[in-house]
Amino acid sequence: MSLTLAAALRRPSLAEADPIVRTGAGALDRRVRWIHSTEVIEIAPLLRGGELLLTGGEMLAKASPFEQRRYVRELAERQVAAVAIETGPHLPVIPAALLEEADAMGFPVVELRRVVPFVGVAESLNAELVNDSVKRLEYGGDLARALSAILGDGGDVQALLDELRVRTGASVVLFDRAGDPIAQTSEAAWEGSPTLTGAVTSRIAVRGTPTATLAFYPGPDADLDLLAIAGERAGEALALALLRVRPPSARDFAASELARLAARSDEHRGRIDRLGEIIGFARNAPALGIAIGGSTISGLHGLDGLLWRHGSVAIDTAASQARVVLSIRQLPQAGEIRARLIADLEEWARHQSDLVVAVGPLVPSLRLLSASMGAAESCLERRATRGPGVVVDASATMAVDWLCSDALRTQAQRLVQGQLAMLLAAPRAERDVLLDTLEAYLDHGCHKTRTAQALHLQRQSLYGRLERVFRLLGGDPTGTDRALALHLALKLRHALRLGGEPA
Repeated sequence: MSLTLAAALRRPSLAEADPIVRTGAGALDRRVRWIHSTEVIEIAPLLRGGELLLTGGEMLAKASPFEQRRYVRELAERQVAAVAIETGPHLPVIPAALLEEADAMGFPVVELRRVVPFVGVAESLNAELVNDSVKRLEYGGDLARALSAILGDGGDVQALLDELRVRTGASVVLFDRAGDPIAQTSEAAWEGSPTLTGAVTSRIAVRGTPTATLAFYPGPDADLDLLAIAGERAGEALALALLRVRPPSARDFAASELARLAARSDEHRGRIDRLGEIIGFARNAPALGIAIGGSTISGLHGLDGLLWRHGSVAIDTAASQARVVLSIRQLPQAGEIRARLIADLEEWARHQSDLVVAVGPLVPSLRLLSASMGAAESCLERRATRGPGVVVDASATMAVDWLCSDALRTQAQRLVQGQLAMLLAAPRAERDVLLDTLEAYLDHGCHKTRTAQALHLQRQSLYGRLERVFRLLGGDPTGTDRALALHLALKLRHALRLGGEPA
């Protein structure tokens, strides 16, 4: 029921434009959420993600290579499905700089070689997308009514899973908090004991306490969107069925309480230790806090399965925020496990909407959780998202977040102006290029080859830019005490949104 980019390009209204994929051919299975047309070059912040963007290219023809690269880079970072650019009198060919940037990021750029009315394309495809959304709503409503009827007739968890099997065509398993099956459908899609590998999952909370995980095992032609809807609509019915036979245990309540107290663990050290013992956490095992914020925290499909792969878990959820404590038993590999966790969360978050996931730093024991959870929660306060979820390593952003707090904002502004005033005063086109070049240079440890590769520049072009930067700064900061202050100022300018003439 979802519209992929490849399917959208085959629809008659868009096929008339004679589209050809110039970059990102490996991403044609991306889901298209909406069709939008615009000639605004700074459109990315206004998009939610998943759009197929149509443009006549007139604004790209007037843009500099730097602006063209930034345009496509921002679209890719916003998780836009693709951009389709019309070539013709205003833009005979798609700019090489734009294609190079898109190709490096694996972002789909489609050339439209014939003129078509974008209004007609948008009306046709968006009407199809709306119809699909209506069908999903009807499917979810029918499923919820069927499950409610089973509960009303005294049906149990097994009866609910059997109904889900019939309606989705997927094998279904309900796991408890420890990862052991509570119930499952008879047709198994696995050998031996079921695991969460390859499953579409959703959390089941009983009286606000995460109690179980519902897992669907899709076949090769399964509609994953419908499985996600089925998981969401089945949650309430399964929670009521579990309440009859498996009310939350002391361990479940202890896990929620531990996650709630994590940000204040220094005030409740004895209680934290006792809660950890009830849950089965090792007192002196490395741990970290994760804070998740968004407009709603009801689904989080697949999160439990992902977290279980990395350690022991305690979760507490509210209407718009969730807290997770992850305990890692493998002390020597704890740092590597955290890095893999962040990578897995980034992939998971791409399929979520309007969520920010902040991962706190590792701490050596549960008693020090406040340092990790506190950093993660502070990270949430300064960030919002529109579109796919965002994962932030709070360890990397702690200094900027702290300096941008209300108490220190004035000092942070002075730091930025004191370090970057001469660059900020440069003409806008040159200013952005020089600031981004210096930031990339410092990001890559002052390694010129890696910086040139990251910016897609020839080394001589990079040398020319750096020479202009160093002239304005009064010298090369490499290896000096000033490098740290400059790097921090460059990061702060984004958070403070400083640019143009010095304030």
